[in-house]
Amino acid sequence: MPRWPEHTRTRLVDAAFGLFVEQGYSGTTVEQIATRAGATSRTFFRHFRDKDEVLFADDDELLPELVSSIGRPRDAADAGAMMRAALGELADRFEPDRPRLQLRQRIIEQDVGLAGRELAKQARWQRVAADALRERGFEREDAEILAAIGFALFTGALHEWLEVDDGTSLRAHVERRFPRVAGAMSRPVPG
Repeated sequence: MPRWPEHTRTRLVDAAFGLFVEQGYSGTTVEQIATRAGATSRTFFRHFRDKDEVLFADDDELLPELVSSIGRPRDAADAGAMMRAALGELADRFEPDRPRLQLRQRIIEQDVGLAGRELAKQARWQRVAADALRERGFEREDAEILAAIGFALFTGALHEWLEVDDGTSLRAHVERRFPRVAGAMSRPVPG
């Protein structure tokens, strides 16, 4: 039997989320998280660098999946179709975790430091996606533009999906935004 079972990480995340809701992010200590999860602080630090990382625990799994999706050969005729497919796959990955993502977003919005960490994470993801697009053969500037547009589109769709519970999938929210990008770029300047 392993000394630190795999489900320990999940217990730590569940304990942290529960405590963040009950007593706030800043009012929660690593020791409290570990105790609630039936672990020690030392075990906590084997899984996470700090308590911020608990909120962003899935990033290490999702980012390589996005990179893999960008690099996957497709029948896509253009960059838009390729990005639509990659972001759709990412949306599908997020879909089953909606309740936890809603809770996570509420916790992040209540702490300016966490909001900053989320923005830093998004910037890192955008750089990594741009690098993946360059490896796929896109010119540097095109890769950076595609990554920036893709992340703006996905982030907007994600926040809308988390706020509006109308039964629409995250993929559908992402899909709806693609034509809007082109339309917004060609719209006359108001006023």
